[in-house]
Amino acid sequence: MHNNLIKHFIVVLIIFSNFTFGKEFSELFTIYEPIENSSNIDKSINTSFNKMVYRLSGSDSPSNIWKIINSGVSRKDLIISYSIKNIDDLSYLQVKFDQNLIIKTFNNLSIPIVGYSRPVVFFLIKIDSGSESPYFLSSGVSSREIDKILKDSMNNLSQDRGIFLELPIFDLEDKKTLSSMSIFNSPYEYISSKYNYDNLIQIKIINSGLNEWVLSGDINKSFNGNNFFKELEEAFSEFLINLIDTNLSNLSIMTSINSELYVAVQGISSFDSYTQSRQNLERFIGIKTLEIISFKDNIITYKAKIVGDKAKLIKTIKNSSFLNIIDEDDINNLLSLEYLK
Repeated sequence: MHNNLIKHFIVVLIIFSNFTFGKEFSELFTIYEPIENSSNIDKSINTSFNKMVYRLSGSDSPSNIWKIINSGVSRKDLIISYSIKNIDDLSYLQVKFDQNLIIKTFNNLSIPIVGYSRPVVFFLIKIDSGSESPYFLSSGVSSREIDKILKDSMNNLSQDRGIFLELPIFDLEDKKTLSSMSIFNSPYEYISSKYNYDNLIQIKIINSGLNEWVLSGDINKSFNGNNFFKELEEAFSEFLINLIDTNLSNLSIMTSINSELYVAVQGISSFDSYTQSRQNLERFIGIKTLEIISFKDNIITYKAKIVGDKAKLIKTIKNSSFLNIIDEDDINNLLSLEYLK
């Protein structure tokens, strides 16, 4: 699968989890699909298209794929370019989709869209195999098979669906603190308090006997047999898919809904700040068009045509690192923002 490609991607994202949440998925319109040889390119393009629809719609239902195909739109019409990339001695087809055209297609077919801002789901997974001291799964390197199964499932689905599934990073101080905790301390509170996230998942995995394993917390399941690792992978992947569907559906923009909103942006002191702030606003998929109404005292006011629920657009802007919401004036249908340079 994507492991070698994704591990670098995930590590970079986790490093910044102390500072922000609701982060932007920067390569939202680019898919990396593993290929074995050049004869499989057409198949890889089709698979990349499917993943693009799943990622952007927030749902892995094939109905959206067939809705686009049955409308007469060709998969290749939505692609800007594709090329073979060699990453860690593995070959991937990098497929870049046309953002404007694919959003227009979604709008025309009333398919919901989830924008660049994506949820951060933080996992605290404690594993007690019985053969060593219990430990929390981390993003660090591990040779344990159970660790690899869990992290591979998270990494693959994180990249395919465009959501941040994150694990803690333990430095020497963390390890020292955790090892010295008494029964009156909560390692869960200690670890989770160091990170920002939209959703916290807690799971315990315990080997309770010969070939007997129990999962508790946000997953409740027991296994009894010789196929534990395979069954764990299937159960954990199913849990992740349902979790991702729920988190992304909360941010989906209903493209069939259209309205207008006045947006005033403070801190526009130069042409550069105007162009950069406007480009940042236009990155929000919920904003369809921007029309300048006025510019006075370093404040530029737009009339914005938006798609979807205004509350969801405001929630997305709140997760932004380059705009700060100052005021929401429902009476005058005005959203006041500050541009953060």
